[in-house]
Amino acid sequence: MSGPESADHVSVHLTDCGQQDAGAVFRALEDAFPEVAEPPRSEVQASRAGAEHPMVWCMVVDARTRHVPSEAAPVALSAPVSVDLFGAADPVRKVKQELAAAFDVEDRGTVPGEHELEVRLRLT
Repeated sequence: MSGPESADHVSVHLTDCGQQDAGAVFRALEDAFPEVAEPPRSEVQASRAGAEHPMVWCMVVDARTRHVPSEAAPVALSAPVSVDLFGAADPVRKVKQELAAAFDVEDRGTVPGEHELEVRLRLT
């Protein structure tokens, strides 16, 4: 993210997955929403992730940096990944569209708020 968070930022939280699958999801988002100010998030190493130490993988996407909606090639995951998106409705919709371009997406529910939206997805 390049600067303070705004209404265009979407918080992305991944659970129920390992580092490789989290990296695949983050790379797909980095391709769709390029940001030059920071190093790629998909290269972050987990020290003790696993069944005894569950990991939540997080990144913030700036929806203003979106390329034209992509027609990305499908990305393979080793197992389903749970994704929670938090942010304003339009930016969350853009992130969800980009995830759907790269993965099979199952909508697991939406919680509308006064100014934000929470969307739970399952990627396969």
